Amino acid sequence: MSNHELIEKLRERDQRAYEAIVDEYARLLWVVAGRYLPKSAGFSAEDVEECVSDAFFQLWQHPERFDASKGSLKTYLCTMARNRAISTYRKQARGSTVSLEDCYEQLAAAQPEDPIDYQALYEAIAHLPEPTREILMRRYFYEQKPAAIAEAMGRAKKDVENRLYRAKRTLSVSLSENQEDQR
Repeated sequence: MSNHELIEKLRERDQRAYEAIVDEYARLLWVVAGRYLPKSAGFSAEDVEECVSDAFFQLWQHPERFDASKGSLKTYLCTMARNRAISTYRKQARGSTVSLEDCYEQLAAAQPEDPIDYQALYEAIAHLPEPTREILMRRYFYEQKPAAIAEAMGRAKKDVENRLYRAKRTLSVSLSENQEDQR
């Protein structure tokens, strides 16, 4: 059965057409939503499942919104899943603030091979301007990719990458000066 036929049957509230669409596109939508809701950023399989379910539910509720002249059913469903995932990501990003104290505790617990003056690092990070400080923390403490940071903060990916580069350079200079002062 073609996508056009499936949509027509869906508009008639045919449950089998809906199930056929779900069977056809569920895995793809999981991949799409999962790309925007990575486990490394604290998202679970349930978060991904909710986005996928919402996309299918929206199609079931309003099949008339699908316009085949604007694109394929596949593209339409992927766009809905992506948009829901981005919304979920943004809600979490807005609701979570990165505390400097939490980042300091994570640094102290890491215990790398080379001794690091965590207090000096903490102070150097605290002196970074916003949004550079938040970008740095999202990248190195929450292990988010620059593209995900850019999306969450509404910035260009290149801006995020440039701020990370400058922040690392600033921290390096600041920490090396601190070490020289201690000698």
